[in-house]
Amino acid sequence: MLALLAATVPDAEVFEVGSTAVAGVIGKGDLDVLVRVPEPGFPHLLARLDAVLPRNPAQYASPIYQGYTVPSPLDVALQCTVTGGPHDDFLPFLDALRADPALVDRYNALKRRFDGGSMDAYREAKRAFVEAVLSG
Repeated sequence: MLALLAATVPDAEVFEVGSTAVAGVIGKGDLDVLVRVPEPGFPHLLARLDAVLPRNPAQYASPIYQGYTVPSPLDVALQCTVTGGPHDDFLPFLDALRADPALVDRYNALKRRFDGGSMDAYREAKRAFVEAVLSG
């Protein structure tokens, strides 16, 4: 997949950003990848990815954020965002988790609480958790 991204969007920054990117975080066995570019290049990024990957219709989308699914035997998703934009919070959140084992424990508790429940409710709780971490 990284070779596909490098060939498709060579000017983008690419990072692993899901639970697999932080030791000790509970995950569901999927792989989340962040692809980000400065705002002037974002429409070009989307056009190039649209040519090779399906957009994820179940995910939030905007002029500065778009998710894609990756046809693969693995469960892989791309999150594309504008560098420095309001949705470019993946790396600071991961840095916070990596720096604080107690925060990892709290995040895992949130994941356990919603395991098997509503995905919408989980996403809302996760959004609030991420915002609280990043705000302070």
